[in-house]
Amino acid sequence: MQMKAPIAAFLAVLAFLGAAGISADKGVGVTLGEIVVEERLAPGGSWELPRLGVLNTGDEAGAYEVTVSYAEDANGKRPPAGWFSFSPARFDLTAGDSRMVDVRLTLPTGADAGEYFAYLEAHPVTSAEGVSVSVAAATKVSFSVKDASWLAAQRTRVNRWIDDNQVLIGVALAAGVIFLLYMKRHLIPFEIRRK
Repeated sequence: MQMKAPIAAFLAVLAFLGAAGISADKGVGVTLGEIVVEERLAPGGSWELPRLGVLNTGDEAGAYEVTVSYAEDANGKRPPAGWFSFSPARFDLTAGDSRMVDVRLTLPTGADAGEYFAYLEAHPVTSAEGVSVSVAAATKVSFSVKDASWLAAQRTRVNRWIDDNQVLIGVALAAGVIFLLYMKRHLIPFEIRRK
């Protein structure tokens, strides 16, 4: 029985790929489907978003990273990638392993008001030159920025700094009280008398 040429060529390619040992698989998954920030955000503020779990769903170890990407047909503005920070942004995962990534959104004081939409995308890091095909998984993130004056944005930045540095402020206040008590007792003697 004679095989047709296209079927024979297809079987030859499959046999070659199988003999070449192409069986490793890189894969990725994320633990969140969507992050919707209900609160209208103020320019100059910073927010911790829910932690993003990244999973290596493949059967080989590799380096992974989290970046910001966009949909061509998405409604809303595209937030610049610099508004997001990831910790860690790049990491290694063994097959079947996962890693939680902290996500922070920081709006500049001059952020335009409006609705924003982006993807937080996790993917294997590829070092191949030329054309390569890679996998990725992403979580949708959407939020809105409210109108704010320059003064309101600065107040938001100061409040964020105070929230992030409460221990430092407490130590500085305690040192100030100790200094004033020392000055009162040793350098500025005074007495209160009744006449």
